[in-house]
Amino acid sequence: MKQILLMRHAKSSWENPDLKDFDRPLAKRGLNDAPRMGKYLKKIKYKPALVISSPAQRAKETTQLSMEAANLDEQQITWNDDLYFGSVRDYLGAIQSASDEFERIMLVGHNPLMESTTGVLAGGQDKTAVRMPTAAIVCLESFADSWETIAPGTCQIKWMMIPKVVKKL
Repeated sequence: MKQILLMRHAKSSWENPDLKDFDRPLAKRGLNDAPRMGKYLKKIKYKPALVISSPAQRAKETTQLSMEAANLDEQQITWNDDLYFGSVRDYLGAIQSASDEFERIMLVGHNPLMESTTGVLAGGQDKTAVRMPTAAIVCLESFADSWETIAPGTCQIKWMMIPKVVKKL
C-alpha cells in the first residue's frame, strides 16, 4: 500500500509588496504552524520516507521547519520547480516518479494545486472537493504496488489534519 501526504505550505507573509510571489516568506503564524504539523506527523508515526517540495520560499520554509520538527533527515527532501510553476499533471508526475522502495511520500506545495491534486487522486475525472487551509495535511492511500500506477481516482482519503486542531490536541 502506498501513502501520499499532501501538505499545503503554511501561512505566508504579504508584508513586503515588492517581493516576487516566489520569494514570499512565512508569516508568524506559518512559522508556528509548520513545525507544529511536523511534530504531529512524528507523534502519529507518519513521517514520510521522501519529501518533494516546491522551492518557493514559503514552501521551502514549511518543508524545512516541519521536517526538522519530525526529525527527518534533510537528505530525504528534494526540490521540484514544477510544484510551483506547474499543474496537477506535474504534481501527479512527481508522485509517479518516486522510487518504489518508499511506501509513504509527501508533497509540499501550493493552492489551488494541492486541493485539485487531492480531489483528482481521490475522485478521478469527477473531482472530489477538498478544502485545505494553510499547513493542512491530507493523507491519501492507494493499493497500488508502484508509484507509476498512481492515477486519477486510484486513492482514497484516509485522514486530514489542520493546524487549528493540532494546536488543541
